[in-house]
Amino acid sequence: MKLPPVPETLRRIASVLEEFSVPSVAFSLEPERSAGVGGSKLGGAPDLPKDFKLSSSDAPLDFLLQINLAEASAFDQTATLPKSGLLSFFYDLKEQPWGYDPKKLGGFRVQYTPAGVPIVATAISRPNFALGEHRITFRTGLTLPHIGSRVYEQFDKVGDLDDGEAEAYFAFSDEVERLGRQTGGNHHLLGHSDNVQGDMQLEAQLVTNGLYCGNETGYKDPRRKALESGADDWMLLLQLDSDETAEFMWGDAGMLYYWIRKQDLAANRFDRVWMTMQCG
Repeated sequence: MKLPPVPETLRRIASVLEEFSVPSVAFSLEPERSAGVGGSKLGGAPDLPKDFKLSSSDAPLDFLLQINLAEASAFDQTATLPKSGLLSFFYDLKEQPWGYDPKKLGGFRVQYTPAGVPIVATAISRPNFALGEHRITFRTGLTLPHIGSRVYEQFDKVGDLDDGEAEAYFAFSDEVERLGRQTGGNHHLLGHSDNVQGDMQLEAQLVTNGLYCGNETGYKDPRRKALESGADDWMLLLQLDSDETAEFMWGDAGMLYYWIRKQDLAANRFDRVWMTMQCG
């Protein structure tokens, strides 16, 4: 997928826009249910191996969505996702942890089930927290860096935008994101995150190494300096927006973000993800 025509105001940095654009696998939530076991869907009951154990010592977990990778990878222009199998995303929908507390890393999980492993529809433990079932459809998307992220700081440094260019850039990046959307929220796999607040890559690196980031404690910890070099290893795996059409909201019209280290994604180590919520 290519960038749309760049407005005259941004023509000076057209090559920079191209350099920093990253494809995503955008998706929409359709009103009908999934066609069968193993299909991509949000909500309802998950399809899992018979011996799968979801119990957590920290918190009960609820089913968010599952991604049939054979369906999704067909739209992955980066060839980053596995070509087959099932990715199942779980979250504590009752407590809705924000992700900044190392003590609450059990409040979310991603399960990768390789192709060929038998799966069955699995009853959920807390039906009162179940999301309504919606079939997922995919398309190729494109993303640009969003203010608040580490990569936006790099982009701004290279592009050296003045105030007029910055205003034009935000409008253009919104236009680019809309190309991957049809109805509902700004949902996608991979690509740049649409930040509501600040840098998530550094937060991921600090929290997963035991530093509390619900206030300045972790950011001022002496260990930050040694850890910060690993922040750029983290990449967005999933962005799940609030969605009026599917009748769910994260915080105050916020988003959920699942992050994974590049090396862990390459090795299918989805048990090492980190998740956060951001909202206005």
